[in-house]
Amino acid sequence: MNFTLLFSVFAVIALVSIIFSFSMSVYISVYDSDWYGLFSKNVTNQLEKEKIFLLGSSTVYSINSTILNHHFITNEIEYEFFNLADMSDSPKKRLHSLSNIISNDPNIVIYGLDIGNFRIENQVPIPTEEIILHPQNFFLYQFDDFMEPIREKIPGSPKDRSLSTLKYFLFGPQPHHHPFINFYETQITPINELKENTLINDSYQVLDLSENSEEIISLKKIINELKKNNIKLIIFSAPKLVNDANENDIKLFEQTLKNYSEKYDIPIYFLHDEYMDLEIWRDSQHVAINNNTQIYTKDILEILLKEMK
Repeated sequence: MNFTLLFSVFAVIALVSIIFSFSMSVYISVYDSDWYGLFSKNVTNQLEKEKIFLLGSSTVYSINSTILNHHFITNEIEYEFFNLADMSDSPKKRLHSLSNIISNDPNIVIYGLDIGNFRIENQVPIPTEEIILHPQNFFLYQFDDFMEPIREKIPGSPKDRSLSTLKYFLFGPQPHHHPFINFYETQITPINELKENTLINDSYQVLDLSENSEEIISLKKIINELKKNNIKLIIFSAPKLVNDANENDIKLFEQTLKNYSEKYDIPIYFLHDEYMDLEIWRDSQHVAINNNTQIYTKDILEILLKEMK
């Protein structure tokens, strides 16, 4: 009886693993940096309007393209907005899809960066007492080097991505505006609750904004390639309720963006501490997707309208 139960458990695990592996391989072939299914030639040719691409991590995924496009349509502004936010995005990761971004000929790219994009693992060993008190830190940082190449390939939500892949095969490529993140309403969590329950420990990651940083090198390549192809770039710092960095690091991050603004003639907007007193947060890192949280979207709209002039 025990042997039968054990065999059944292993069989189920094996079956789930096979299905998951197949789904992920299909996902990667459909929605990886080549963007199969995002813009087919037929879809691209049908779009007569200028395109605006929003790039960034999950910190920009709540920016509502429906509101932006409704404003463009009602005001006869010949632009169409696409939210291309991707989970755990960074300049290094986004660089892999840069040629596809450029080949789709956007007129404007607006890029939301946050300080977390430029933080790397601190090589100082984690003290034993810290592992005992906060074991999650051991798993978060100790295996970071091992997880990095895996993290870049695995999508944020395997279930959602599997469903998206199935939808692709059933219905073909769709001209949707949020290809990488499935949108649904998320609840607002009270700020006091979030601040009380958020543990900030930045001792195991350090900010690397040096010229040798892989993320900085990647960001400069993105900037130069977009400029070379006459694509207007706008950068903004994505908002967070609780920044996982100290005050000096935040100032250095701000100054670095200002330096790039001057060096490359790029408009920079700072939103990282803009909404810290507003009840619009899903968690300490993300604005909720909610009818009562549209100030973020409206601010992005104001930035775009200003830069279109």
